[in-house]
Amino acid sequence: MALLPSLAFAQLRWHSSDIHNQGLPAGAKVYETTDSLDGKPFRAFYLEVDLKDPQLELVTRVGNGKRYTPAQYDSIEGRSALAVVNTTFFSFATNGNLNIVMHEGKVLAVNPQGTVVNKRTVYATRGAFGINRRRQPDVAWVYNVGKKNRPYAYDKPVTPEIQGTDTVYHEPGKRGAHRWKMKEAVGGGPVLVQNGQPHITSMEERMGGSIREFHPRTAIGYTADRKVIILVIEGRNKGVAEGATFPQMAKIFTDIHCVEALNLDGGGSSALYVNHMNTIKPSDKEGQRPVPAVLVLRRKG
Repeated sequence: MALLPSLAFAQLRWHSSDIHNQGLPAGAKVYETTDSLDGKPFRAFYLEVDLKDPQLELVTRVGNGKRYTPAQYDSIEGRSALAVVNTTFFSFATNGNLNIVMHEGKVLAVNPQGTVVNKRTVYATRGAFGINRRRQPDVAWVYNVGKKNRPYAYDKPVTPEIQGTDTVYHEPGKRGAHRWKMKEAVGGGPVLVQNGQPHITSMEERMGGSIREFHPRTAIGYTADRKVIILVIEGRNKGVAEGATFPQMAKIFTDIHCVEALNLDGGGSSALYVNHMNTIKPSDKEGQRPVPAVLVLRRKG
């Protein structure tokens, strides 16, 4: 019994996924693990992208009112495509993105703008990942301000004021924030890691569900030396891979030295397609789920 704590928190062992790495540029590498995670069967992959490699770039792609699978986005992108991963949460009814998407500095979709609860509008700042024009990555809590939906980033999630027995919700604005000048960006939530430490902000981002539920997962982070880490975790595959919780994901990112990390849409949406091949087995019985926005790693033309 004395060994259980050390086993429960042991680091995963990652090894190169040779089939996925074949032919990739030096700045992109895929790693995989089948180590058990806290005693449960587990399978995961991560793609490491060195932003200092001028041959590579990460760009967003959207379906413009339609949804496509990562394999279809890969086909649309053509020969320059190296990898495709799902990103935002979305509406099945409208095919619309429910989180921010930016491409070439333009806002293509916005983070949630407030929801009505008991006849009051409740606001939240939702997590997002971006890369600026100097190829520097960032994770922040972001809100789109004003009629032009300009993205502003906050050093901590905006929370309501408690005034006696009343709770006051203010729409986030420019105060306490700075313009989030990203070239490419995608949103999700919650934030998992800040300043190199687990920091899960599900409640502050007003996201439902338990942080300890096991699901297939997609997430993204980065290291201090500007390596982007795109993580996918297989789940709902009984006896093979049962998924992961947010605290487990946060530990995975800190173990591989990420300074910030963000959860993206998971479940049946989770898919990382590299070298025209799946990594994890998607949990939907139909295979890859069509999604309205992806992040594409490609050779810079």
